[in-house]
Parts: sequence; C-alpha cells; structure tokens
Amino acid sequence: MSENLVQWVTLLSPIISVIAIIVALKVAHDSSKDAMEQVKAIRNLLDVFVAANNLDIVEAQRKYQQQLVDLDKQIEQARMDYETIYPFRSAVRIEQEIAKQEKAKQKEYLEHLFVKRKEIETNLLLIQDYINKATL
Repeated sequence: MSENLVQWVTLLSPIISVIAIIVALKVAHDSSKDAMEQVKAIRNLLDVFVAANNLDIVEAQRKYQQQLVDLDKQIEQARMDYETIYPFRSAVRIEQEIAKQEKAKQKEYLEHLFVKRKEIETNLLLIQDYINKATL
C-alpha cells in the first residue's frame, strides 16, 4: 500500500507543482496590479504637488479669472451703450446715420468682447482640466 501511495505522489508531484506555479503567477499578477495602482496613485499625487506648487499655473489661472471679471464689466457697459435708445428719434437724417454708424461700432465692439471672453474661458477650462487631471 505504501508503494501505491509513493507512486501516486510521484505521479501527482508534477501536477501539484504546475498548480503551485499557476497560483504563484496569479498572486504575483494580482499584486503587480496593486503595485501598478499604487504607482498610478503616487504619480497622481506628484502631479497634484507639481500643479499646486507651479506658481505659473496658479498665477495664470488667477490672471484669467481677473480678466474675465474685468471683461464682464466691459461687456455689460458695451451692452448698455448698444441698447441705449436715443431720445431724439425724429432728428435730422444725418444724425440718424451717425447714430446707425455708432450703433454698428458698438455692436462690433460688443462682439469683439464676447470673442475675447470665449478665449479667456477656454484658457481657464484648459488650466482647470490640467488641475483636475492632476488631482485624479
């Protein structure tokens, strides 16, 4: 009986070894996934640290936010100027033409301010995306 047991152990030994190797590889693979996730987390923390300490990025964000506030004031003033109704509607035709030209200039200026605002918002979004990406 002990001979049969030795034969079975001898036959099963390579199979058990293969199973042990597969289990070891699986454990190593899972731990390498954990290690990869830890490396990603460390990289993200470093990105956050770099972004937080990069004064250029912080200063650019502050500058664009201030430009946006100033531009909103200009847009509001330009919009009020554009929408102002002239009290002398029955004025001479020349004055009406001048008023139309002035309105066209005001409208053009207002559109220019809107384009500039869109550019500043885009720059702010890019900075915010970079900061958000660094914090993920």
